Amino acid sequence: MEITPVMATLLGAGFGSLSTALIAVVVQKATLKRERKHKLWERQVAVIEESLRHERVVALKRNEVMRNPGPETDVFLALKSVFDEADVSKIMANLELYGSPAIQAAHRTAFEAWRDWLVDFVDWQKWNKRTGPGHEEEERAEAVRETTKRWPNVEKLASKADEAYDELVRVMRATAIFEPVTNRVNPPNPELPR
Repeated sequence: MEITPVMATLLGAGFGSLSTALIAVVVQKATLKRERKHKLWERQVAVIEESLRHERVVALKRNEVMRNPGPETDVFLALKSVFDEADVSKIMANLELYGSPAIQAAHRTAFEAWRDWLVDFVDWQKWNKRTGPGHEEEERAEAVRETTKRWPNVEKLASKADEAYDELVRVMRATAIFEPVTNRVNPPNPELPR
């Protein structure tokens, strides 16, 4: 069978159309993949922002309590407003869904450091409340010894909580760094003048 010019034209047009369609499908898939990655990144950044906002307020309240640790300071009342404003279960769920393993580990470390500080601070504060008037002299003397003995550990745990918070911020910042989409789609050509 002999191929006529009309048949050759039709075959060429068919192959051209098929290759154009395949290229369009490949480009569409790549675009959709890039958009999904970008949307996931946007969600991760939103989770980082929400978590960071909450952690910052908790750290500020801890520092405020440490500046004024007297018996009149109610640490739970000071923290109540923080936890009333935030939906901690939502923050935790979002961190589990969208947080990287590094963020989850840093958040867990920061929470554990904060919890350790809170337990020791509350214990110290129980003793500190016994140093004031209304208590027998022996009880007050024992309370003064205990508060003096326990305070350095409270300060150490506060510093550890601050360090854990700083590490959490560092990990979150590293995760949130994002190269603009235009640089990935159309990278600069070093051979072309700008």
